[in-house]
Amino acid sequence: MKKRAKISKSKNNELKGLGGWLILVTVTLVLVPLMYFLFALIQIIDIILGKISFSIVLWLVISIVYTVLFGYCLYLESKHRKEFPTWFLTLIWISLILTIIIDQIQKSGFIFSWWTIFVTLIWTWYFTKSKRVKNTFVK
Repeated sequence: MKKRAKISKSKNNELKGLGGWLILVTVTLVLVPLMYFLFALIQIIDIILGKISFSIVLWLVISIVYTVLFGYCLYLESKHRKEFPTWFLTLIWISLILTIIIDQIQKSGFIFSWWTIFVTLIWTWYFTKSKRVKNTFVK
């Protein structure tokens, strides 16, 4: 019986690297900064064309900040830094709070907010319970 426990323990330690569900996180960390960068370019074009307003400037600032923060998270993930899970979870929780606030301001309902809440809770659970996450981000 002791052999079986040792075998299971060694298999759990083999779960490291950017595999499994972490591939979805990597894809997200590549696509989201790209999306926010393109959105920032659209806002800059609007400003150049003279369509300047508070909301355009606000979205430009949000887009630039998110591009930098998600890009930094991608850097931390690629270097397997132990700070990555904390940064990533903080960023998605801030995104959730901003989504709820924006939905309330625009009175667009909670359709997107409910999805964002679900995704945020799932990733939070995964990052806190996953052996792969614990074994990968150790530097």
